[in-house]
Amino acid sequence: MRQDRQKYAHFCMLARTLEQVGDRWTLLVMRDLAHGPMRFTDLIVRLGGITPKTLTQRLRRLEADGLVEAEREPGRREVWYRLTESGLDLEPALDELMDWGLRHLMGPPDPGEASHPEHLLWALRVTLEREHKRVAGAKWAFHVVDDGSYFLSYDGEAWNLERSDRDADVTITATKGALTRWLTTPGRQATSGRRPAGSLMRGSSRADDQGSRSLPR
Repeated sequence: MRQDRQKYAHFCMLARTLEQVGDRWTLLVMRDLAHGPMRFTDLIVRLGGITPKTLTQRLRRLEADGLVEAEREPGRREVWYRLTESGLDLEPALDELMDWGLRHLMGPPDPGEASHPEHLLWALRVTLEREHKRVAGAKWAFHVVDDGSYFLSYDGEAWNLERSDRDADVTITATKGALTRWLTTPGRQATSGRRPAGSLMRGSSRADDQGSRSLPR
């Protein structure tokens, strides 16, 4: 353990856990590595507002604590970061924190507040799990034209989210802004008669619809 870390001086495993992951940005770094390896530049994009210096510090500390490992190859400038098994063990705790936020803090983004499709879709996955939506063989694709593609599926036991452009039963195509509004704004009905925006976060829509749709910008 690093000697410069702030300690609570409580013999409590929650206190010890917070000594490792309770700093500002640390859990968000782990959130963004939970779905697979990422480069430093990828993390900077997702962690809107973090400085390169702070991100470097957090990654070094997480690596020293055995929660993150860095993949470095001779002659390659890019470094890929991934969670170790110990780091991945924290994913259920991240889900619980996400669920608490959905139940107590949910609302549209504040003006100027950064949002990212992967974070929104993680919240959707958690909602589907918590509301016991079981749709055998469900395969949903989200093509975000100014970001990338994501794949949300149900394997018979759990909902899974990954960065992928796999074929799906339901395909949603949208910009980042449109997807954010659709998933977070309650009560708005799209002019084309689509389901109410924001209903997916609350589980009030049908989970077995099929087809493709594009959301208005």
